[in-house]
Amino acid sequence: MRATIFKESIGGSIGGPIGGPIVELTERQKQILDFFRENHLLTKRDLAVKLNINVSAAQNHIKILRKKGVLKRIGGTRGH
Repeated sequence: MRATIFKESIGGSIGGPIGGPIVELTERQKQILDFFRENHLLTKRDLAVKLNINVSAAQNHIKILRKKGVLKRIGGTRGH
């Protein structure tokens, strides 16, 4: 999976400019984004090994980060 990382927190500080919702990330989510910064071609399986979790849990973490708008898949799903 090739990924693009967006901001770790979206939105401004109190009294800052108005715009989009504020998205806070857990320490685990920040750790996952760091892994993708190191290797934007990281697979779900590679992520699972790095986090010592099963592949479905890694997939769920990716899904949550995509829903939050901080991670986006680039390219197709076939790895070509």
